[in-house]
Amino acid sequence: MKKSMTVLAVSVLLLAIPARLGRGGQLLKNQVGAGANWVAHLNFDQLVKSQLGQMIRSELAKEGLEEQLQGFQMIFSFNPIDDIRDVTIYGNGSDREKAVAMFEGKFDKEKLVALVQMNPQYKEIKDGDLVVHSWVDENKKDPNGPDQRMYGCTYKDNMVVLGAGLEAVKKAVDVLKGSAPSAGNSMFKQPALKAPGAFLQIAANAVNDLADHRNEAAVFEKTDELGAAVGENNGIFYVNLSLRAESDEVAQNVKKLLDGIIAFLTLAGGQQPALTELAGKLKLSAVDRTVAISFESSSESVFALLKEAWQTQKNKPGQATAP
Repeated sequence: MKKSMTVLAVSVLLLAIPARLGRGGQLLKNQVGAGANWVAHLNFDQLVKSQLGQMIRSELAKEGLEEQLQGFQMIFSFNPIDDIRDVTIYGNGSDREKAVAMFEGKFDKEKLVALVQMNPQYKEIKDGDLVVHSWVDENKKDPNGPDQRMYGCTYKDNMVVLGAGLEAVKKAVDVLKGSAPSAGNSMFKQPALKAPGAFLQIAANAVNDLADHRNEAAVFEKTDELGAAVGENNGIFYVNLSLRAESDEVAQNVKKLLDGIIAFLTLAGGQQPALTELAGKLKLSAVDRTVAISFESSSESVFALLKEAWQTQKNKPGQATAP
């Protein structure tokens, strides 16, 4: 393997690996820095143990997933499914340099660091007893602009902190040490962060600022808070989403917009029964400025829908078959 490809693989790995915070459980808000206005937490351990996760893995195994994982483990000394638990990413606004990702799991830190050190533009930065490793993300290189430099460090025995901004990484470590303020329980109060069996939790405040007047985010322009949870509880897959609008009138307008989208999906599903079934299970309400959207279905039904969609995509002309 070429050095550049190895370092690229490690960079992508560190960005994409889910890892454990709080023993593979729900988000620990005292590990999120104060000043963050959005946070996302993926409990990969919960997903892998769920019925849906097990069915997906079994299906992917038929496509050679396990062999690929063995090859990956030979290079990086850990299995990204079995040895990694979850990941927490948080930041302020859309500035990449203010966002950090925190990972924890069973892996060989020294080997990961050695692979990153192979980057031609690797740098080591020391700040007291903290050692930060920096390299150029070759997947983000811009021929018309500066290279995207990444920063990463290890914390304790099995945690990695990664980000595009040096100061954000250093501050995140200070939060973990308890020497910098955290979000605690006062910043993010969305019910989604307490959903039982959730493997994905998202919370955001000042959502209207995050939308940044983008057309695809128009529904969030007048929204103050957002909370979302995706998970499985007693064999039932669920998605819960809540939007707290700036007024009850706005909330009612958002509900009408979403009602229209659901009606469209139902009509468009004439030749796609699975789409009609999905749309029929979406529930909406608007109470006290809050629009709530929920979806529940058996994990078996959701897996069948996902498999059908995957097979349709796989069979399209010109589509590459799954590895």
